[in-house]
Amino acid sequence: MLDLRKIGAYISKLRKDQDLTQLELADQLNVSHQAVSKWERGESLPDIGTLPQFARLFGKTVDDILNAGDNAENREHRHLGTIVKEIADNRPIQVAEMVNTGEVKMEALVEVAPFVKASALHKVTERLDSSVLKLDVIMRLAPFLGKDTLDELVCQAEEGEIAWDAITGLAPFVSSDILSRLVDRLIDGSLELHHLVEIAPFLGREHVDRLVQKAEEGSLSWHSVQGLVPFISRETLSRLVDRVADGTADGDQIVSLAPFLDRESLTKLIGGVEAEHLSPDVLASLAPFVDQGTLSRMVTNLLNKAK
Repeated sequence: MLDLRKIGAYISKLRKDQDLTQLELADQLNVSHQAVSKWERGESLPDIGTLPQFARLFGKTVDDILNAGDNAENREHRHLGTIVKEIADNRPIQVAEMVNTGEVKMEALVEVAPFVKASALHKVTERLDSSVLKLDVIMRLAPFLGKDTLDELVCQAEEGEIAWDAITGLAPFVSSDILSRLVDRLIDGSLELHHLVEIAPFLGREHVDRLVQKAEEGSLSWHSVQGLVPFISRETLSRLVDRVADGTADGDQIVSLAPFLDRESLTKLIGGVEAEHLSPDVLASLAPFVDQGTLSRMVTNLLNKAK
């Protein structure tokens, strides 16, 4: 990965060597002095249009800047400057060809992606061969691509082997339809609920319910059930609670589920809790969700426990 702090220190050195203030450098590059300050603190980089201009100003190459002045033989990142220049000159086809032929490694494109506009990155990725655009690479490019572009790339790449880490990495960025397709392809009878907890926020409720049905033959835990609560239907939640509530539930666990359970399921769950697991705080938290009769019994149990 690019070391932004190291690059920032190098930018600061170049500026000071020329006896320029941040404001003077900003004026020459037509950016704000706040932008220059962020570069030097390692909080950001010059954008792809500014980098070549910055390098020329100090008689350096873009590769010099992105490698923080390291000698050529010691450089970790090679050919980044070539990619930056071609994209800055609006020549995405050339960038794609270099990656496809192996002249430039895909890793270099991944490194440059954070400061390339999504529209420019799209023009490059749409011309990349499927042999170089695997799901693990798409996952790393995902934060910098538009959703439609990302969906197209995933569709092209999903013929290969799919792993859960790829799905969880892509989940926040692809459409729910594409995510559902990936999940459906991976399900082979070994789906576990903790996997669903990671991707549930990005799937439709009906799909999560269906996946839970496939997964619930395996082991269940309170942690998994609580993680899925906001994303499944009350019917599915009630079924999970019936399976996992074997007398091991405590008051705090019930409180966390109460807003999502129907009254019948909640009453049944409370009925399986030993009196010693109830406390005044638990009663107060559950009061808005139970009927008066259940609340009265809970208070009676609590009072009897105190005697």
